[in-house]
Amino acid sequence: MKTNVFIRGTLLSVLVILSIVLSYFIWKGQPDYETINVKEVEKTSIDKQKTAMQVFRPMMIQANQKNSHFQTNDSEYVNELAADARSFSFSEVVLSGKKRSAEYDRIIHQNGTIELIYPNNIPFSIFSQIFQVDGKELENATFNRIIFDTNKTDTGLFTVYFTNDYEDTIYQSSLQERDIKSTQKIVNEADKKNALTEVPEVLPSKHSIFLSNEPVKMKSEKYIVDSMDINLFTKALFPDMGSVKNEDNSYTNGSSKIVLDTDNKVLEYINPSQESMMNNESTAKRVSRIQDSFNFVNEHAGWTDNYYYTGYLAQSGTANFSLFVNNLQVLSSSGMAQIAVTEGQEAVYKYSRPYFKLDYPIPRESEDVTLPSSVSVYNSLKENPNIDIESLQMITLGYQMNWTEDKGLNRIVVLSPTWIFKYNGQWFVADLKGSE
Repeated sequence: MKTNVFIRGTLLSVLVILSIVLSYFIWKGQPDYETINVKEVEKTSIDKQKTAMQVFRPMMIQANQKNSHFQTNDSEYVNELAADARSFSFSEVVLSGKKRSAEYDRIIHQNGTIELIYPNNIPFSIFSQIFQVDGKELENATFNRIIFDTNKTDTGLFTVYFTNDYEDTIYQSSLQERDIKSTQKIVNEADKKNALTEVPEVLPSKHSIFLSNEPVKMKSEKYIVDSMDINLFTKALFPDMGSVKNEDNSYTNGSSKIVLDTDNKVLEYINPSQESMMNNESTAKRVSRIQDSFNFVNEHAGWTDNYYYTGYLAQSGTANFSLFVNNLQVLSSSGMAQIAVTEGQEAVYKYSRPYFKLDYPIPRESEDVTLPSSVSVYNSLKENPNIDIESLQMITLGYQMNWTEDKGLNRIVVLSPTWIFKYNGQWFVADLKGSE
């Protein structure tokens, strides 16, 4: 009898232990629900997210050497210099001061300097996400050129300037010789492969405009486009899809609205409740809006092509990101080549962008185009009564985007080579008819 009791007790103990072990393994096999981010699961992705380095990019190198001036838009060298500079050990950045325009030009374009030029002013707060820079009171400062001075100094260090063409302000730092040699090597390679174009004509504006009297030959580009699913945008921009109504190429949830321009495949989102007055916007607010606009597009992975930051319109609070092909800016009067984000009181007020992306190039349909000289473009702008030549900031190569004639199907775009110019902080296509 005692033996039976013992056996039953032992079996019961074994069963209890087995139950505990099985429960443990079942528990271990369950997914860790607490690590799942519900917001990440529900987030709608249009295409790609990008880093600050991929969007806030330079567009050109200018080398001031041999007592002349040379430029290149070649992405191989521009991108290499920008990538190399990420590892440079910049000393603390300090404000050198606001200069008169002539003195400003003398410093940044002096013989022996290499300029890395951005399409428009970049906030240091964003730049510090890409490069190893720091300094006091830089939170609200901006610049559009990095000037590497290759001339030797008594200290053994080499001067670097971060300059702002609009404000004529110069911030100063320094680099070790190894970093400057790396910069020189890239420019020398570009020179050896004939990637540098001399711009010997220096014509007056508020700042010097570097141009050439030589016509330029380029090729046009054609692309088949891939139209995006509008539902991706409605899901990304409307938090509650159940209340969204669709009528006549527009979508609304009663407070916000998406309107489609189906001819050009461009959409505009507007949230009227976020409209804000832009009077006396502070520099800090401006910097914050640029960062918020970049974050907004990233949140729904809205980077469908190579879009670079190209400027901020203070009068409307709008950050612009333009399409770049072959490292040249693409412009379109119908908004086909630009993402524009207008921040409102607490969220986005307006959002305009194409709902297509470039898919496949058609090389066999590329055509040779001869452009007039950049000097002739300058002279044409100077004669234009609506242009104040003192506000002209740059003339450079770009593309103009239009649809081809494909029976109204809008499947192919053509990128026609053109001259573009920067005027009062905005980019425009030059009228080449008056420049021939």
